[in-house]
Amino acid sequence: MSFPTLKHFIVQAELLQAYRSAVRATKPLPDPQTRRETLDFLRSDLERLRQEYDLDTLQSHLSSFRKLVKQMGPSFSFSGNKTGSRLIGQRRRTQG
Repeated sequence: MSFPTLKHFIVQAELLQAYRSAVRATKPLPDPQTRRETLDFLRSDLERLRQEYDLDTLQSHLSSFRKLVKQMGPSFSFSGNKTGSRLIGQRRRTQG
């Protein structure tokens, strides 16, 4: 197992930025349940990369994630008004 380098942190920050833009892109979805399911789907891809250190894999997934969000974007804007629904966060369960 290799240790993370500066490049790893940069790519992981870009992945986080891409996820945040995806969250903003889902804002027009009128139904909170649909929006939550969409975000859970997108987040599941990124969760698998949390402990990944291979730069080629990270960059490949970053590219794929951006492409997926770009392809899904038009369907978000056609589904409702620009204000969308308020998204209520999920509580994370703590293990104690």
